[in-house]
Amino acid sequence: MTESIRRRPGRNRRGRTAIAALALGAAVIGTTLTATAATASDDTAQNDPAQDDPKRVVYVEVNSNDMAGVADYTLEGTLRPAFDIAVIFAANINYDTEKQQAYLHLNDRVTETLDDAEHQIRPLQQRGTKVLLSILGNHQGAGIANFASREEAAAFAEEVAAVVEQYGLDGVDFDDEWSKYGENGTGQPNDSSFVYLVEELRERLGPDKLLTLYNIGPAADATEYDGVRAGDLLDYAWNPWYGYWDVPQIAGMEKDRLAPGAIDLTRTAQDRAQQFAQRTVDEGFGAVVTYNLTAGDHSDYISSITEPLTGLATVYQAAWYDAAVHATATCAGGDVKLKVRIDSEDSALAGAEVASSIGIRSVDDITAGEMTSIVQHAKKGAVADGELTVTLRGEAGDVALDVPYDVPVCR
Repeated sequence: MTESIRRRPGRNRRGRTAIAALALGAAVIGTTLTATAATASDDTAQNDPAQDDPKRVVYVEVNSNDMAGVADYTLEGTLRPAFDIAVIFAANINYDTEKQQAYLHLNDRVTETLDDAEHQIRPLQQRGTKVLLSILGNHQGAGIANFASREEAAAFAEEVAAVVEQYGLDGVDFDDEWSKYGENGTGQPNDSSFVYLVEELRERLGPDKLLTLYNIGPAADATEYDGVRAGDLLDYAWNPWYGYWDVPQIAGMEKDRLAPGAIDLTRTAQDRAQQFAQRTVDEGFGAVVTYNLTAGDHSDYISSITEPLTGLATVYQAAWYDAAVHATATCAGGDVKLKVRIDSEDSALAGAEVASSIGIRSVDDITAGEMTSIVQHAKKGAVADGELTVTLRGEAGDVALDVPYDVPVCR
């Protein structure tokens, strides 16, 4: 199926930090590695094998959909989110004709989303998804590419940083569309504007927040100025043409920070989405960008993206608990001993069952804020096979987690 190049519909409308523990544990002899999803403030998950997966990015049109829907999707057999980054689409850069300056505008729906962070943003962050705010032009002549001075860029960066901090967001996405440069007597794009803005915002937000670029418009062609490369300060850049593969060309950004595959979740053919995901892995790119997650169950389509990227299908509205599962295999008297540790911060989690090739054991008194251990010993010739299933049980229902471990050689 051939699709025409199209921009996202509705682009002219006027317009994260928690650490979520995931339950895919990878154990080695005498050492425990925990698959923990990190948010922007966390740099401790370097042993997480999931960190090597290309990022799954999704834009949500909050004028017509809720951000909360992103949290409905997890990777099968884990507590990992299907989407690593979710973008609130969109805030605007408007122009005050009296003050003759750009300012950040949050339309009613964006404001509703931010004000309802407890339900619209925190559940995503708790699961490990970073939430960004998109900033988009609004036909008024103001844009990220025509700040006339560093001072102007700094004033706008100050506004943006204040919103990020106020609502606990994980960063900002830049989108240089619909600015209509020249309107209201505004200036045309220049070489310094976007670089100044990225510099000023990075200085205010620090290194732990994400800054990303939807690679379109004059700003995308003005990423170097006076020896400074915006690409050295940005985290990711995405292809803006849905249904097509196009590698962003930005100085300072290697392929592990680029998303050349762009997927419209309502328009791109599913087989093409799968091809883009597989190509991302095969060619070593760092992300896939998707757009327009709508209400309802789209797990089959999303699975065609997550399976090539992570090896796991996507499930919809599965039970989820704020817990981490660690599995360690050691030797005891010539036999394998399995120790499964559950660290829970979730009062809704009541019990768990561990099922492996050497037996089944349960515990029914898991307490939030405390560590619970379940130990199994191989008996009667049972052979450890390196795989176990931990079923967490509680108020949200049961969720079965697949936890691999390395089998020691016991003599």
